[in-house]
Amino acid sequence: MSASNRTPLTRAATAAAALAVTALPLTACGAATVHERSKPTITLDQAKTQIDGYLADILAKLPVRPVSTPASFFDMECDANDIGPHGRQQTSRGYDFGDVPSDVKAQAVTDYRTFLTGQGFQPVQDPPNFHHDWIKLKNPQNDFLATLDGTSDSSRDLTLKVSSPCVWPNGTPPA
Repeated sequence: MSASNRTPLTRAATAAAALAVTALPLTACGAATVHERSKPTITLDQAKTQIDGYLADILAKLPVRPVSTPASFFDMECDANDIGPHGRQQTSRGYDFGDVPSDVKAQAVTDYRTFLTGQGFQPVQDPPNFHHDWIKLKNPQNDFLATLDGTSDSSRDLTLKVSSPCVWPNGTPPA
């Protein structure tokens, strides 16, 4: 065969090899993700304790106080979008500060961001053209998420919420 006849075959073989090499990590990553999410976690009660600790620490740094007691914990099953096994749950809890004056709200936003980033939390980016009336910060060490909502000047109600990652209720997956 001449070199000109091998070129299409070589290109086809190269493309097939490249596709196989590309697909291998994607498949492995997906399997590892499900495997990782099937491992033991903290319990739901431990997640609630961690949330209360984060809330207390954040409240101690803010120039504003809640207008009510903390909301009850809101527990829900993790949805199918997180590519994990069923039966895991998330929990969250928060406070409502009511209508906060703009200057106090601006200071609360600065204090919230400064404190949590100092604790290692990192900003969570929302998709482009998404609602931007909140500041979400996530702890990369344990995936707890803190959200300060109502941060724009046009918002009348400021709220704080901390959410857990997906956890097994008793810490271990079902057998």
